[in-house]
Amino acid sequence: MPFHAEGSQDLSGLTPGSRIAFQLKVTRRAATVRHIHVEQLAASDVPLPKPEGKVAIGEALPDFTLTDQDGRTVRLSSFRGKLVAVDFIYTRCPLPNVCPMLSANFARLQKRFGGKITLLSITLDPQYDTPQVLTDYAQRWRADSGIWHFLTGSADEIRKVAGHFGVIFWPEEGAITHTSSTAIIDSTGRLAAIVEGSSFTSQQLIDLVQSLSAKT
Repeated sequence: MPFHAEGSQDLSGLTPGSRIAFQLKVTRRAATVRHIHVEQLAASDVPLPKPEGKVAIGEALPDFTLTDQDGRTVRLSSFRGKLVAVDFIYTRCPLPNVCPMLSANFARLQKRFGGKITLLSITLDPQYDTPQVLTDYAQRWRADSGIWHFLTGSADEIRKVAGHFGVIFWPEEGAITHTSSTAIIDSTGRLAAIVEGSSFTSQQLIDLVQSLSAKT
């Protein structure tokens, strides 16, 4: 999960695998880290899960079946012939510039493209995010259930699907630590594009979808 460092914090001494302590500052619009203290450089004992079955750009996505906010069974292959955008969120995400930002981007896609695109938001917290919880979350974003599906399933199913998009996640101190990827699947079911992280603008995502829709 990416974080932005506040102000002129010097990060030159950090290397991948470093152990750090920091203060997380969360406002209504952003989450930033400050007061970064390096506890250990380049620790080699930090086990990180790896995505399994990651699909390369241009390859076909394996079919999967999950359950949406209305309790309906949703199969990826049923959307052939349309562009499909996929992201991974969870409803209790405390960081405004991660999951809420991703959902805001999808809300703009829904408004801009309507029924010309299908939106799939897959929870990374299936134990908590039941269809009823996802229904409440969908209403918060004024999601049209005919266009925008909030999906859940078993933990194993979610992990398998997330792996196809290179997303890894794990529970940590009451939250879900995760990477972020927004994917676009073309009308033939192939992975057309992946946007990593959550710091891109909604207009950049709209432009990407517009470009890909012109090719179909």
